[in-house]
Amino acid sequence: HWGIKEGENWIGYACMNDDHQLIQIYILPEHLDRGSAILQSFLREFMIHTAIIGTNNPIFFSMAAPLFQHIKPHTYLYEKVAEVEKKERSGEFRLCQKDDLAEMVTYCHFATGGPEAWLEGYIQNLIEKGEIFMLRNEDEIIGSCEVRKSLSAPAYADIGMIVSPNHRKKGYGSYLLNRAKEIAISSGKTPICSTTLDNIGSQRAIKNCGFRSMHQLLEVHFDNSKLQS
Repeated sequence: HWGIKEGENWIGYACMNDDHQLIQIYILPEHLDRGSAILQSFLREFMIHTAIIGTNNPIFFSMAAPLFQHIKPHTYLYEKVAEVEKKERSGEFRLCQKDDLAEMVTYCHFATGGPEAWLEGYIQNLIEKGEIFMLRNEDEIIGSCEVRKSLSAPAYADIGMIVSPNHRKKGYGSYLLNRAKEIAISSGKTPICSTTLDNIGSQRAIKNCGFRSMHQLLEVHFDNSKLQS
């Protein structure tokens, strides 16, 4: 995260991810006449060649558009637009508790391949906030879902689900996402979700729950020859 100042006053900020991609730049409206120059200066100073830009972020998109060399879809962003009938599935659905942490870490590592050290901190945080739920039978965890309340956009909750490899293609993904959607709505939040272009299974489950892709995250490659010195 980088702050942008003019003299002693903050006028904006920018963020990069671990892949050295620009994922956000914001300039206060009264300074947008110099927004493009500020963006170009930032790209030059940090030798940034790519960015992830949401079509739902018109200011960032507008400042960066003149510099685009290549652009391709990266992630679908979904909002609920249709009502659907939820199909019930067997198993016990409940909020995860502190005692579930070790089992949840093992399950998520098995289901996603994510590093256990990172998963432990991530899942512990969700458990403490009451934002992660599990579906299990007597022997194992079938799947899990998350309802992450946004700090930057309090009206929304970002939902997601994971299904054990032992139980995929049985309708559990749609069931868990529907449960997460219901929890978000019951807490007064608008549910949103996302998935990458290559995750066909998640796309199917998301659409089955009444969500439609209203925006996308775009992977942008800049033409650095267009940067003004």
